[in-house]
Amino acid sequence: MDLYTRLFEKTVFPLLDLANGTSIARKLELLLASEHLDRAEIRRRQEENVARVVEATRRRSDFYRQHWQKGGGPASRFAPLDGLPVVTKNDFATAEGAFPLPDTKGKVLSFRTSGSTGRPMVFHRTAEQDSWFWALRFRIWRWAGYHPGDPYLTINLNPRLGFKKKLQDKLFRCAYLTFNADNQDSQRVADTLRRRRIAHLNGFSSSLYVLAQYLLRQGEQIATVRGITSTGDTLYPVYREAVEKAFGTQVLDYYGAGGEGIHLASQTYESGGRYLLHPENALVEFLGPEGPVKPGELGRIVLTQFHNDAMPLVRYELGDLAVPAPEEAFCPSGRTLPLMERVEGRVPDLIVVPDGSFLVPHFFVVLFKNLQSIHRYQIVQKQEGRMKAVLVPHEGCNRQQVEDSIKRDVEAATRGQIAVDFEWVAEIPLSGAGKRRLVISDLARRLVQRPEDREARLETGA
Repeated sequence: MDLYTRLFEKTVFPLLDLANGTSIARKLELLLASEHLDRAEIRRRQEENVARVVEATRRRSDFYRQHWQKGGGPASRFAPLDGLPVVTKNDFATAEGAFPLPDTKGKVLSFRTSGSTGRPMVFHRTAEQDSWFWALRFRIWRWAGYHPGDPYLTINLNPRLGFKKKLQDKLFRCAYLTFNADNQDSQRVADTLRRRRIAHLNGFSSSLYVLAQYLLRQGEQIATVRGITSTGDTLYPVYREAVEKAFGTQVLDYYGAGGEGIHLASQTYESGGRYLLHPENALVEFLGPEGPVKPGELGRIVLTQFHNDAMPLVRYELGDLAVPAPEEAFCPSGRTLPLMERVEGRVPDLIVVPDGSFLVPHFFVVLFKNLQSIHRYQIVQKQEGRMKAVLVPHEGCNRQQVEDSIKRDVEAATRGQIAVDFEWVAEIPLSGAGKRRLVISDLARRLVQRPEDREARLETGA
């Protein structure tokens, strides 16, 4: 750590908490202290938290009391949850006005999701839960070598516009850059990494892959980056291979739900691809139709959040599938947190542009977030130079206006190389994984999943 980082952790970090009404620095200390607890103590604390949250939610929430009267939920290894039905985004969408709970104390933050896996939603969380959310993110990044105050670069599609956000970026020494399919943007990212001697890089898995392809094609090396964390979409093996080859360092992937304000699992350098769960803030269940699945089996991810009085998430189904690790499995790092083998449910693809660049999935997340008249959407690419937007409209949707807007944005991002067809439907069917896919690109699938000539594709950036 350099002098600024040491001063930041001791002084600036706590002062920012004081100004924002959060307790991120203190939560981070608690998280770091709990990484090596005995498994029995971890279980005891989770049982305590589950019992407290279920009782408080039953007392405070009309929505949950009515929902739980249905009964018939899957079994649980935690008695207060046993038989409680799971709750989904669709359940929340029909409960307008139920949240935030009226007796919530303190500041409540509201976040609108993009609807990339279903309908857009508004989630509410307290400053307490927001503190856990950010503390968990910093612990995840710390496993990659980051300390709050270290210079880092994060790649996103949403620009930072607010003064407060920009000030925080300055204090945190954060280079916040947008990214799209344009290779010139990749050069801008590379230049920033070098100029500011960035040690930590964070971004969507697909965005990191596109950046790595550019660097490999250009033959560029960036020696300052020591830690890389990926999130947001699936880190395919070929994505990981390209990024690690381009930067010469291992990528650590992490999994969570940004709108809901929770980080569920993340990798360490020693975990061998497995993910460590974060039991301090939530219980994660891996459920089949009747109850918990066995280690090594595929189950639905269902979580119970511990610190959100504004909108409790009790047996909340994310819509993703994952495989739990054996209970006796431990991370070789010595951390005793429970393990998850892998996430199977997130499989967004890249839209391939004829010149060899890409549109990343989150390009469409941002595009459709601003088209409120669209209920659901899916992007399909089966041939070069074309894609199809499958759209489910809300009542009163101006279809021509929507089509014109999508064509305009795609044309600008691809320099006119992608034509867009449209299909208006009443519903988009679920995929075999049990969720609605944002992007289905046969071209990208062939590029990233064929085993043959993989090395040549990595070298050329094809």
